[in-house]
Amino acid sequence: MGRHHLLEAENAIKLWAVIDEAALHRIPEPAVLCGQLEHLLAMAERTNITVQFLPFSAGLHPGLDGPFVLMGFPDPNPEVVWMENGPNSVYCEGADEVDHYTEVFDHLRARALGPPETHAHLTGLLKEKRT
Repeated sequence: MGRHHLLEAENAIKLWAVIDEAALHRIPEPAVLCGQLEHLLAMAERTNITVQFLPFSAGLHPGLDGPFVLMGFPDPNPEVVWMENGPNSVYCEGADEVDHYTEVFDHLRARALGPPETHAHLTGLLKEKRT
C-alpha cells in the first residue's frame, strides 16, 4: 500500500499488469472481491496503468512459474527482474535473464484479453458478484 503514491505522483511510474484468473478465484468473500474489482477498474482508467486479464481459457502459459516484476529504468540503468518467493526476493540484472522474462511477459500480454476486453470482463464479473 505504501507504494501507491508512485502511481499517483505527478511523474507517476508506468505499470502494466497481467492478472491471472486464478488470482480472482483466491478471494472467497464476495464483498472483498467486489472491492478488488472496483479498485482494478479504477486503476485501469489511469493513463499510466494498463491492466490485462488472463483467463483460464488461455491454457498453459509461460507465467505459471510464478509472479515476477520486470522493471525498466532510465539509461544508463539496466532493466531488472524481481521475483519474490517465500521469505526471499531475487533480483536478476543479467541480459539473458531479463530477455527471458521480457519474452515471457510478451507471451502473457499476447494471450491475455486486451485492455477494453479486460474492462468489459471485470465489469461483468463485478455485476455478477454484486447480485
